[in-house]
Amino acid sequence: MGKALTVARTEYLRAVRTKGFVIGVILMPVLMSGGWIAGKISEEAADVADRRFAVVDRSGLVLPELVRRTAERDRDGIWSRDEPREQDQPRFVPEEYRPAPGEDPVVALSDRVRADQIFGFLVVGADVLAAPAPDDPAAPPDLSDRELSWYTDTPTYDDLPDWIRAQVGDLARDQRLAGAGIDRGLVERLTQGVWVRTMGLAGRTAGGEVRAAQESSEAATKALPLAFSLLLFILVMSTAPALLNTVLEEKMQKIAEVLVATVDPFDLLLGKLLATTGVALTLSVIYLGAALAFAGTSGVVPPQVLAAITPSVLAWYFLFQVMALLSYGAMYAAIGAACSEIQDAQNLMGPLMIITMVPLFFIGPVLSTPDGTLSRVLSLVPTATPMLMMMRVSAPPGPAWWELVLAVLITGGFTVATVWAAGRIFRVGILSQGQAPSWRRLVEWLRTR
Repeated sequence: MGKALTVARTEYLRAVRTKGFVIGVILMPVLMSGGWIAGKISEEAADVADRRFAVVDRSGLVLPELVRRTAERDRDGIWSRDEPREQDQPRFVPEEYRPAPGEDPVVALSDRVRADQIFGFLVVGADVLAAPAPDDPAAPPDLSDRELSWYTDTPTYDDLPDWIRAQVGDLARDQRLAGAGIDRGLVERLTQGVWVRTMGLAGRTAGGEVRAAQESSEAATKALPLAFSLLLFILVMSTAPALLNTVLEEKMQKIAEVLVATVDPFDLLLGKLLATTGVALTLSVIYLGAALAFAGTSGVVPPQVLAAITPSVLAWYFLFQVMALLSYGAMYAAIGAACSEIQDAQNLMGPLMIITMVPLFFIGPVLSTPDGTLSRVLSLVPTATPMLMMMRVSAPPGPAWWELVLAVLITGGFTVATVWAAGRIFRVGILSQGQAPSWRRLVEWLRTR
């Protein structure tokens, strides 16, 4: 272990003292918050140019209402809430179009769209506001008088047609209720939904006093488990595969031959695994420490989130991370030692990358039903346990104690077996040259004494 620890210390210090490590520490939060940053940039660079559209209103009732409602929207709906108020959405500007006798309005207005005179145009059926007969389908495809048709050469822009659909639908509902002699306000009051509050469970303190149930927070029950699992996955994927490149580079440059002359191959492998684990744990301490400091001092994080980050949750996180790093790191290091060229490593790395990515595919089902049968089974698969069991640990109601014990035993045994197998492959592969490795050859190396 003395030589392994010496290798680990050397590799660790070499990693954390580089500029790349410092840049990575700063860059990781930026990448993880990329969606929020992109959203802010999109808001600042939003296109607020007027969206002028023509209306062929065969009903005679829709256009006046659209004109009135666009005026209301221009007054109240296109401005930011922050001071000073700025326009953050485009104006919708309807204009009436009356086709000449014998003229096809669709063809004429399509030419105006192509000439950038209007953004699009709307054709309103004569009976679009009429209530359908009881035996009539909700949206008959063959009755143009009952349809709204929106024409544009920018079909990806949904804001304007969605707004038109909502306004005309609202107008049609008013017309139909008025025709039936029903007060709309009464309908809205009678059909108003019921608000449901999601609560935790009540309990008792050590002194026997009743502890009232608290309202659940989505940030604590969904966002926090997802953040723990993704952070664990990102740190594993940013450190473990790097072992493959490091080992392969040392082998190609003949550095490995010098190292194994003084250090046992297994000690060399173990030292590299410990160094990689130390680097990932250092990153975890930095990110989690910064997150906890921000949550405790900013005042913007719900108190339920802080209450959910208990010492036991953090302990489980670090335990699962260590097991994931050792097992996956051993696999990648073994592939690096077995290969002599980057192309060979890429061929072997494909199946391993798939195994590493599989837990991501089940994040949604496990997060929605953390105590379901599928979640319990998947969280006991050793290659998926670190991420999925971590999600279950931090998401209510949490796994049973026996599941945690079983997960630790299975994953711990798998980690030990993986490191042992990687050591066997590493011992033979680090000095082998010339022959392209295969999975069959790796199995043969496992049997070599």
